Amino acid sequence: MSTITKTVPNAEPAERAAAALQIVLPVGAGILAPYLDPSAGAYAGAGFLAGAAFAGANYMGRLGRWAHQLPGIDIARAHRDTMGISTITTGMGLALGQLGGAEASDALMAGALEPTTVPGILSLGWWAAVVFTGWRLRRVFGRQKIEVKQTPTPVGPANTGDLAPVSLADKMIAAWGRVISDPKSGRHRNQVLSDVVIYADRWEGRITAALGDSVNVSKESVSSLFGRSVDDITLRFGTHSGEAFITVWYTQRAELDPSTLQGAWKRVRARVLPKTHLEEVGHDENTGGQVARVVADDDLDALPRVVNVGELAGALRRSIDLVSYEPGRRDPRRAIIRVMDHNPLEAGHDFQGLDSLKATPGGWVNIGKIVSGFPAKIQLFDPKLGALHVVIAGTTGSGKGGTAQMISLAYHANKMAQIYGDPKGASNPAIPKMAAYSGLTQQGALGAMRISWWALQHRIDEAARLELKNFEPSAMRPYCATILDEAAQMLAPGAPNRKEAIKIVKDGASLTRSMGMPWVLINQTVNLDQLGSEQAIRANLLAGGTWIILRTDSDQVNLGDLPPGFDGIDPSLIPPVWVEEDDALVYDPTIEESDPRRTFGLGYVAAPGGRAGMMRIDTLEDATEHIRPESVMAPVDVPWWGDEAYMEELAQTPIPGFEEDGEGGTDEAGVSFPGVDLPKPRELTSEEKVLAALRDESDPMYVGMLAEGDDIGPDDVDYVERGQLLAACGVPESTFANVLNKLEKAGRIHRVKEGKVSKVALGPRPEKTGDEAA
Repeated sequence: MSTITKTVPNAEPAERAAAALQIVLPVGAGILAPYLDPSAGAYAGAGFLAGAAFAGANYMGRLGRWAHQLPGIDIARAHRDTMGISTITTGMGLALGQLGGAEASDALMAGALEPTTVPGILSLGWWAAVVFTGWRLRRVFGRQKIEVKQTPTPVGPANTGDLAPVSLADKMIAAWGRVISDPKSGRHRNQVLSDVVIYADRWEGRITAALGDSVNVSKESVSSLFGRSVDDITLRFGTHSGEAFITVWYTQRAELDPSTLQGAWKRVRARVLPKTHLEEVGHDENTGGQVARVVADDDLDALPRVVNVGELAGALRRSIDLVSYEPGRRDPRRAIIRVMDHNPLEAGHDFQGLDSLKATPGGWVNIGKIVSGFPAKIQLFDPKLGALHVVIAGTTGSGKGGTAQMISLAYHANKMAQIYGDPKGASNPAIPKMAAYSGLTQQGALGAMRISWWALQHRIDEAARLELKNFEPSAMRPYCATILDEAAQMLAPGAPNRKEAIKIVKDGASLTRSMGMPWVLINQTVNLDQLGSEQAIRANLLAGGTWIILRTDSDQVNLGDLPPGFDGIDPSLIPPVWVEEDDALVYDPTIEESDPRRTFGLGYVAAPGGRAGMMRIDTLEDATEHIRPESVMAPVDVPWWGDEAYMEELAQTPIPGFEEDGEGGTDEAGVSFPGVDLPKPRELTSEEKVLAALRDESDPMYVGMLAEGDDIGPDDVDYVERGQLLAACGVPESTFANVLNKLEKAGRIHRVKEGKVSKVALGPRPEKTGDEAA
């Protein structure tokens, strides 16, 4: 066997050409840029921008799968740092030459001769970068000596020990030995590859460094040798730094495909949930997407308490309604992540009838579905804790009214009494039909709150007198919920009688659970100032029940007011309509566009012990057909319940301590003088309220004709719809019908019915003339 020595280039011609271009291009661009005509300059600028974009993406390792097939991509990736520097210096030369002309180009090239000037400093930096690029690429232009062993051709039978490698693994080890681990000419000398095992989709091996050295084989070297992308190569250390294990994949792994959950998790780890990984990744039949467990790494004891769902959806490249994150209920190191192709909640789920709201022995009812397919549960009461509160938040059009209707229907299905207050009027007409007492308009809602407070005082006194420990509901003493719609109109700054309303809600939130009298607060946001600015209210509502957050608007500025379980959720990010994936860039009149569909009832629910997650309330337009009049309950254990006159007096009278105006000042309707006790103005009766509201809602000309005693024909009468009058007068619906009957018998009003709509007008019904009667 003989040995000969050869001198060979360190790199292939293509790599040397690429290196030379990186050195020459900045200088050439600086010299030629001032002399390019406008058209050539535009082409040069466009070419530079395209090259700069490629170089930048290559430097950050953000080139997609398409780049794997580009010729010379291994060279580009091996030279990513020098390409980046060359791109910057080329851009400087091109920009100064085109924008500043020959004078600016000369300053860049020759300014280094005057290093104390600003152009000189800039020129020195530019030349330093150009020279540094050449210095970094010096190895590419060098040559090396290699020894080639020549083995004479055997004459006799071949010696099996001298045969070339016969298996693919042997060939790979041999190639590694020539290029990477050769003691004299290898890229990473004495770092030997062994134990190669080839699989259908990858091969694996073991790298061992010389004694005392660490394995530092670069992925770029392996990529160039075996023709695989850097992203297809993984390296991890073994039991010590001198040992590493390498895996080279033939096919793209799921964790490298950005369209998969595993591939997108690289962005999530980097930006939202560091030190986490996925387990049990699988297909979700319910959503058409993927579902997996998020698990904390070994050096992380628990997943972050706050996870911004908006940022999580952005990192996964999905709309927020197509991502669901459910924290673990028992294990703080685990959570469930769902990435959906379509949201199964989009189709909705029709209400299954009143019997579907029957509570379990523990007080749980199903009011909708969560995205995983499990039912959305809330707890109305607990056998030991008593009645539980509910908070509902959502902007107009989010399904807040439908959710309130579902909660009220759940109370009705389980024979619980209800007191309803709505400062806006009859915004949810089905709820008053299920309520034992309703107060509409702002004054009426305050009256309902007062009735609730006085009923609470009776039950407190009774519990103390009879030494009752746990509330035991019965037909005569049922649970009695107080539902307050648009709570901010009663509790927010500037609301009339605010201090009295806050006192009532504060007592209700803190004292009513053991008395069987839960509260339901409904509002556009859950900002603390909109709920009375009382931490005691928030704390008792948190500890005592369920929070349902639908889409809110920008007024929900303080996410810190959200309860536990909603950490990281921004309710304003819930889209108002379901996302359309096929939005066209150009309008095509031949294609029929679909109408946007609102995300009515879409939100989040958090109940102690419940399964948290994105949910949607069951679809129900109007609960009226499901109401059973015989099941409308009232707290008849309260001795004065049913005495309409007394209840009306309670509704109109401030609770103790707020007798003047609810704010601790004087009554706005009267005047006070020192030392003089003037009588308080008399409260209007229910009949007077109805008549006054009817006059206000009627045409002034018609009211004037009545006052003057003019003859009035049927065509002259101005009617007001019954519901409009009910909302305007502030009289509880439970007494409103009786008041109308009394006034009609007295001839003060008359009523007509047009279809299903009942209307009311001042005065007796006008007599028809002979012609009209005919």
